[in-house]
Formats: sequence, structure tokens, C-alpha cells
Amino acid sequence: MFALIFSTLTLSLCAVGLTANTSLIQSPGALVVREGETVEIRCVLNSTNVNYIVKIYDVHWYNSRNGIQLLSLSVNDHTYRSRGFSKRFQLSRDDASNSYSLTIREVKIADSADYICGIWGDIFGNGTQLNVTIANPPILIQFPRLERVTEGHTARLWCSMENAEVGNTDVHWYRELPGQDMEWVLTHEAGGSVRRRPGFTERFQPFKDVSNSSFILNVTNVMLNDSAVYYCTVWGDIRGNGTQLNVTEQPYEKLSLKILGAIVACVLFILLCSILAIAVCYMKKWVCFQHIFKPEGNSTEGLNPVYSTVTVETKTNTEPAPNVTMSAESEIFYADIQFVRQNAKAPTLAVSEETTEYAAIKRA
Repeated sequence: MFALIFSTLTLSLCAVGLTANTSLIQSPGALVVREGETVEIRCVLNSTNVNYIVKIYDVHWYNSRNGIQLLSLSVNDHTYRSRGFSKRFQLSRDDASNSYSLTIREVKIADSADYICGIWGDIFGNGTQLNVTIANPPILIQFPRLERVTEGHTARLWCSMENAEVGNTDVHWYRELPGQDMEWVLTHEAGGSVRRRPGFTERFQPFKDVSNSSFILNVTNVMLNDSAVYYCTVWGDIRGNGTQLNVTEQPYEKLSLKILGAIVACVLFILLCSILAIAVCYMKKWVCFQHIFKPEGNSTEGLNPVYSTVTVETKTNTEPAPNVTMSAESEIFYADIQFVRQNAKAPTLAVSEETTEYAAIKRA
């Protein structure tokens, strides 16, 4: 029991001395490495009063990217890692040099940050700036540089990539409208899933052509407001040269033909309706005429009138009729009557009639 109290008191005294006279000297101050390499950052525990042993203190590591504790090594050598930090990040302590070490294997571009060691919550090292560069960065070449598409059709934008595999790379598509800032359109992840910005429908379809090492963006049923400069990007900051998409209206000639066709169809329809109306009107008149001028029970022949022609001749009676006593001054009239039906060339009926007048006619 006495030993435990003494040990606790000793640690308390050490803590007081540690806070007032101890520092952490971190090295190197900056590191520039290529992606895939291994780096080591060291923090030496230094004190002006007493030579402290590093194994009696927990050490914590932070970075400037998110400002939270990322890794820690406890006194029993247990390593704590925040989410997203794998076993590529290794912590250790060296009693001989009185130092702590952070080793990062197979560094990535995303590992670039300022790393800081700390103990007791208020003693920190001076920090190490880690910059990870790309040994052979991808190269993105977009084509065509200018894509002209009539509205309603499909535009296809190509983005060819070198020095990296298309199938294992996320690609992000952006666009820049005239006079506006660049905006994110969608992301086609390496696993195949697609994330779109709200407002961008499935008219925007991304594809990957592994055989040609290319990313493709199809814009179907293009509209006039789709006109913009489209960019493909990978690894966050590697961008293509851009493709200008110009969407034009329907050609004037085709539009004129459509309008002309509509006008002709409308005129023909009106003309047909007029002809039908006239035919119906004349049909009604003909029915009315038939009803008025055709007596009931008569044949259609009665509707065809017959005109008569009368020719009269007068002759002096020189030969008296038998058994008839006539005066010398009596005259005989002869009449020829012809009946002709309308629109007939020959007489329908011809009748001759002889009339004897027993009258005295005085001649002038």
C-alpha cells in the first residue's frame, strides 16, 4: 500500500516537472515523397530537469486536415486508430533515443497533411509537413473539343486517361455554364455506382470503356440549357482539357417543312368540309324539289312535260263532200298538231285534224 502511494506521488511530481520543463522535438520539419513510398516521423521527448522514460507516457498523433486525434499509443503498447486509418500507420517507441515514431507505409496522395505528436494533452511537437507527389500522374485528354448537337439528340463526351487504370478509378464530371462557376454533375465510382447532383436526371449517363482507357458521358435528349463546358477529373485535382457542348435549335428548313405540311393539311381539311357542306346543301334542295313538283302516285314520266305545236292551213272547198250541200264561199281548215317531250328530238305524237266550217266568209 505504501509503495502504491509512493508511486502515485512520484508520478504526480513527475507530471508537474513534465508540464513545466519538458518538450517534444519533432523531425523532420517537412517531407516530400512519392506515392507508394514509406516515411517515418519522430518526436524526441526532452526535459531540462530529469531524463524521462518514454514508455511511461501515452503518445497521440494529430493532423491538420481534420484536427482530431488520429492515432495513439498507450503505455501497454496498444495502438488506437480512428476510422479510415489502417495498419499502414504504425506507432512505436524507442527507449534508447527517448523518442516516439510514426511510420506510414505506401503513402497516398490523401495522406498529405501536417502531422503533430503530443503527450499529456498540452505538450505538442513542432509538426511535420508531409507532401505526397505522384510518380506518374494520370493524363486526361478530352475530345472532341467542340460538340455541336441539335436539341433532342444525344451528345457523347469522351475522356481518355493515361498512366492509370480506368476500371479502378473514380471519375467526376463537372460543367461550367457561361458566366457561372463550375458545378459538380456526377461521380462514377470505381465500383460502378453513380452519384448525381440533385437536378441532374438519368439523361446524364456515365460509362467506362476499359479497352480504350476512356470515360464517357452521354447526355440524351439534349436541351438548349445543357450548353456548357464539361470537364472530367480524377484523383481530386487532375482535370481534362474540357469539351464545349453547343446545343442548337431545330433547323429552320425542317421547321418550315413541318409548318408548311400543317398548313396544307389544314387547307385540305377545310376544303373537304366545304365540299361536303355544298353537296349536302344541293342534296337537300333536290329532295325538296322532288317533294314539291312530283304528285303523289304519278310516275316520274309526269315530271317530264310535253309541248304541242299546231300548224293551221285554210283551203277553199272546191269539191263538196258527198251528200253535203255547201255554199260556194265555204272554207275548210286543216290543223296539224305535234306533241314533243322536253329534250326529245322526234315528236312524241302527231295528230292531223280536218275541220269544215259552214260559214260565209267575206274576203277583204
